[in-house]
Amino acid sequence: MVRAVRVVSPGVVEVVQRERRALGPGEVRLEIEAIGVCGSDVALMGGKHPYAVYPVTPGHEIGGRVVEAMPESGLSLGQRVTVRPLLTCGTCRACREGRYNHCPEVRVLGVHVDGGMTDEFTLPSALVFPVPEEVSAEEAAMVEPTAVAVHVCHRAGITRGSTVAILGTGVIGLLALQVARARGARAILGVDRVPQRLALASELGASRVVDSRNEDVTAAGLQLCPEGFDVILETVGVEATMAYAQDLARRGGAIVLVALPHGKAGFDFEPLYRKELTLRGTRLYADDFAEAVLLVASRRVSVKPLITHRLPLAQAGRALALPAERPGEAIKVMVSP
Repeated sequence: MVRAVRVVSPGVVEVVQRERRALGPGEVRLEIEAIGVCGSDVALMGGKHPYAVYPVTPGHEIGGRVVEAMPESGLSLGQRVTVRPLLTCGTCRACREGRYNHCPEVRVLGVHVDGGMTDEFTLPSALVFPVPEEVSAEEAAMVEPTAVAVHVCHRAGITRGSTVAILGTGVIGLLALQVARARGARAILGVDRVPQRLALASELGASRVVDSRNEDVTAAGLQLCPEGFDVILETVGVEATMAYAQDLARRGGAIVLVALPHGKAGFDFEPLYRKELTLRGTRLYADDFAEAVLLVASRRVSVKPLITHRLPLAQAGRALALPAERPGEAIKVMVSP
């Protein structure tokens, strides 16, 4: 028997015992060492996730070790790994082109089907990525959100010399900041309302940070880049930050919408036309996952400073609620079986 967390319905969490099932063809069994709590897990807990299926075992940011594997998997017993938590059809045009985030049948572990917030997890070996032994279990779990940030920066077209404004310095914003630095961005603005996040953004390489509660965001940004920024990463999804995005973008620049809007957030298309801006969406990741493994393993993206809380599996309900209850303090919460 193994323990597993179940979100039975919004706000109702149980830790249950379930049978340890045998491996199927092409599967691998992992001993779970660390699971990160994502904003989507918090939304699932609060009944605000648009795609969640209840009841479900959450957890898609996973670090663990191989404890059982079929020979054809190419994985070794005891090997530390992370997981790319996307189940896809493998046959559609998107999958054939390696753009499996566009698969019409994509399902995310921990959202559409059971995830890894459990003692052990059995899943297809194709989703399992080895990491170097010196990478900790928590760092391995942080590969998945790093992959999101890598894909964001790819969609934004960030290259050496780019100027970037990041609206919202939560986990994805802080990771994207580091990925942008790794890609050679020369000036990065970080905007938030939470002092702890802004302090961390400065520590991780932001050229300038702005507290939107008491500073003029547009004026401060244009002081750093008088002609505006090449790229704006909008990671909040509210009308105010969408307006800032258009104000801060240079003529001919790009805005990448990272966050799902909160409700029906308005968007003024006049600046989009006048400045000839490019508006892009971004979803999950594709081949970016392997790059994220390399960035975390090389420490070019430092993930440890983002981890603020650690809780055992028995307190999973508390872990899932904490980011919403204490948004100023709980940046990344880790659960450890």
